[in-house]
Amino acid sequence: MGPMPKVLVIEEQPSVVALMRYHLEDAGIGAHFAANLDEGWRELNEHGPDAAVVDLRLTGANGWRFVERLRQEAQFKELPVMVLADEVDEETNRQAEELGCQVLAKPFAASALMTKIDLLLHQEARATTEPSTNGRKRKVLPVEVLLLLDRYQIEGTVYLPPEATRFSDAWEHLINDERAFFPVTDAKITRQQDGHMVAAAVFMQVRKAEVRGAFPLDLPVE
Repeated sequence: MGPMPKVLVIEEQPSVVALMRYHLEDAGIGAHFAANLDEGWRELNEHGPDAAVVDLRLTGANGWRFVERLRQEAQFKELPVMVLADEVDEETNRQAEELGCQVLAKPFAASALMTKIDLLLHQEARATTEPSTNGRKRKVLPVEVLLLLDRYQIEGTVYLPPEATRFSDAWEHLINDERAFFPVTDAKITRQQDGHMVAAAVFMQVRKAEVRGAFPLDLPVE
């Protein structure tokens, strides 16, 4: 077994950090986080990550500065990088192409994030060898579900282990692991009594003890 891959994430938004930490660690990837460019540069030199994810919009800074600095340093010139952009337009794509970056628009689904991370971590290998037909085994499977709580219900995407062949088995595995919470993305919270929508969230954590029932909406696990 090879060493655990490492990813540096420069991001200051707590909800995005929580989402990325959960899924990177769940996929067996070492995650290092920084909230600004200076901290990111220190983390980069200390940990020597295999890839970096950089938010373009940081307080008082532009993430492109970090990427440009990377490309000027011999030891990081070829480091795989993905930028997070609030809006992906022609100029963003142009700069990303010039600096050799992947681009992911915010807000993003966790499945899109992990697909991009997979591309980053295998970028160098794909440049010198034929791509594997099997690819890297996914650690999570996105499933649209309806969750029933005491007074509310949540419709959104949860992330189940793909090795289970039935939704009930995959859900039981998720509920019985050691974590007290699990993530839900693109969540809509409504009252069970009248169906009134209470809130919506790109990312939220749901306490397992509060879930009374779960029903798949797209049935990707059979």
